[in-house]
Amino acid sequence: MIPRLLFLICLAAFSLRAQNGDKAGETQARRIPFDQIPPAPVLSPQEAMRSFKLPPGFHVELVAAEPLVEAPVAAQFDPDGKLYVLEMRAFMNNPDGRGEDQSTGRVSVLEDTDGDGRMDKRTTFIDGLVMPRAMALVRGGLLIGEPPQLWFYRDTDGDGHADEKVSVASDYGDRKNPEHTANGLVLDLDNWIYNLYHTYRYRWMNGKWERQPIPNRVQWGMSQDDFGRLYFTQNSDLLRGDLYPSFYAGGRASTAKIPFLNTMVATNQAVFPGRITPGVNRGYQTQVLRDDGRLADFTAACGTVIYRGENFPDECRNDAFVCEPSANLIRRQHLIDRSGSVTSTNAYGEQEFLTSTDERFRPVNLINGPDGALYVIDFARGIIQHRIYMTSYLRSQVEHRGLDKPLDLGRIYRIVHKGRPLTKAPRLNQASLDDLVKQLEHPNGWWRDTAQRLLVDRGDVSRVPELERLAATAADLRTRIHALWTLDGLGKVSAPVVSQALRDPDAKVRLAGLRLAEPLLLSASAGTNSALRKQAVKLLGNGTTEVRVQAALTLGLLAWDPEVRLALQETYASSGSEFVRQAAALGLGLLDPSLASMTSTHRPKLPPEELKRYDAGKEMFAIACAACHQPHGLGQEGLAPPLAGSEWVAGSPARIVRVVLHGLRGPLTVKGQNYQLEMPPLGVLDDEQIANVITYIRHEWGHSFQSIDGAFVKQIRSSLSTREDAWTAPELLRVP
Repeated sequence: MIPRLLFLICLAAFSLRAQNGDKAGETQARRIPFDQIPPAPVLSPQEAMRSFKLPPGFHVELVAAEPLVEAPVAAQFDPDGKLYVLEMRAFMNNPDGRGEDQSTGRVSVLEDTDGDGRMDKRTTFIDGLVMPRAMALVRGGLLIGEPPQLWFYRDTDGDGHADEKVSVASDYGDRKNPEHTANGLVLDLDNWIYNLYHTYRYRWMNGKWERQPIPNRVQWGMSQDDFGRLYFTQNSDLLRGDLYPSFYAGGRASTAKIPFLNTMVATNQAVFPGRITPGVNRGYQTQVLRDDGRLADFTAACGTVIYRGENFPDECRNDAFVCEPSANLIRRQHLIDRSGSVTSTNAYGEQEFLTSTDERFRPVNLINGPDGALYVIDFARGIIQHRIYMTSYLRSQVEHRGLDKPLDLGRIYRIVHKGRPLTKAPRLNQASLDDLVKQLEHPNGWWRDTAQRLLVDRGDVSRVPELERLAATAADLRTRIHALWTLDGLGKVSAPVVSQALRDPDAKVRLAGLRLAEPLLLSASAGTNSALRKQAVKLLGNGTTEVRVQAALTLGLLAWDPEVRLALQETYASSGSEFVRQAAALGLGLLDPSLASMTSTHRPKLPPEELKRYDAGKEMFAIACAACHQPHGLGQEGLAPPLAGSEWVAGSPARIVRVVLHGLRGPLTVKGQNYQLEMPPLGVLDDEQIANVITYIRHEWGHSFQSIDGAFVKQIRSSLSTREDAWTAPELLRVP
């Protein structure tokens, strides 16, 4: 389940003796002899906790362990403090991945019956799942992502076991590749449920599940901050985020021209393990491990959470915590918000928040707890690389050092700071409406989120006056924002409430007000809401930068109105902020002129032999390349750069052959944009297949560049038969 860049290849075309992640003809030498690698014994939970190193003031406590839990990958607390745990028990039970189609996945509900902080009771809520990946507690039940299905389960008779199952979607990813398929199911502040590797968001409205298109995001683990901004990771790119809602881009294939969407929040990918890490997939390559044998850069970033509790010191609030299971550690990335533009730094310089010397400690997910602690989901297995990508090098590490066993472990820990007491367990399922409204003022984001969700799910509008009062007068801006979105969830947003929000002294509340104004501005009674429109137009010109961006996004929905369109045009022409200009451009429809030409594909006019090569290359591209670079060739932010219109595709074919054979490591500039990514090698393809793919991309998307043949590839492969490392841009630029 550790994310890796996709090059899904039909194994039938290759020798069954080869590992899927191998490069043809390469030598995967061990850089660290086995006798110099510390042993990796199976540790008890208590022994494992002694292997952890944390900053002063923090400590780890055990919450649950086998046999109560096994192979956990996700978890969520219900309103009464019960912990729902998603267990992916079929993942990589052996180095060949046999048995992953077995229905052994389940959701267990863990309870702490004596209040000591340790779970002591387990109930199976759902079993018989095949490789489940994501879940969300909503509407008194549970959404489950079991690709390709998205299910809604409920326990209707109160026995603790789900007995109702409804299909919400049948295109929620697929089972081809568990490292690159739909996950997320994050209920955001705006009452919509967002996903990764799935281009829709969901919401229960008007008695049914509705969905809207959103741009694709990758890869494993998504979280929101106190203001509803969404953050996520891509294995070698530890933190990205949508600084403003991505749905304004709709189903656009690419958001590369929109600087505030899919933004690289962390630019330095260096990582600092507490032990040597030879058991990473390409540990034989010289740049993957440092001279001391430790992983140099993130390769499996996942499980992001934005800390929103009240137990940690205040400076930790709204910081990102990110798992790196291949290096047995957790990063704390300090977020810096300057008027809506977010950057970040490692909170501990060249150290990590948590490191472990236990090679079997595999943190894959993190969640905020109702008690204010940070909870760690430990998959607790030696194998975390899926068979599609496992190299012979890693397989030898696994088998020689016995990392493929045991399979029945699983741990959940919580990280606690000594400075403040933990909050008592919640009892919100039976809480009164007044109590739930009160919890919107809680300092812990879990309580505010849960109270908002329950108020919306109950649908009782009798407390609307109190919610309106909180939205206008609550001392904490977070409470004002939650009150506004609770009103939205109840369908009770009024023009006076929005108008007050647009005048709020805090920019973050004005942002929420602009978004909540949109249905009113788009309503048939536009004349009634002309005052709101004037307020929004005024904020477009006189607000802070982040408010002006949101005003441009909101008004972009009204670009058909002559007055609004003129205001957007003036903003686009004169604004000194690139964020504001691009938000105006999005509303004016100026970002997509090139999109149509690049995505409208026609069979090129080529000689018969080249056309045959083009057709074969198109088929291979769909198998090996399209998941990352996408069928339209525009790539995906945080995962793969564009091929359509790329100077690298147009350049020397000898460079492209080298990239396909051996892979490519960033930094890399494509079409004026910088990428700090790693493309895995495709040297396992034969010479003709590589020639076909390259011929295809050099004649697709309006390209008309020279074709190549298998002899050309063979010549380059032979001349570089001893090369093991991926290429860098400076090296490639020296190739004629």
